Amino acid sequence: MPTNTSPLETLAAFFIVFAAGALSAIGLRLYAEKIRREPH
Repeated sequence: MPTNTSPLETLAAFFIVFAAGALSAIGLRLYAEKIRREPH
């Protein structure tokens, strides 16, 4: 498999993965705070 990807494609892929990770972390944190605030 030839590795002829451009630096821009590599940067775009890295940014997509980083954005997905950041969004999931933020969502998990907000969800945990919501659960903690609600009385059980």
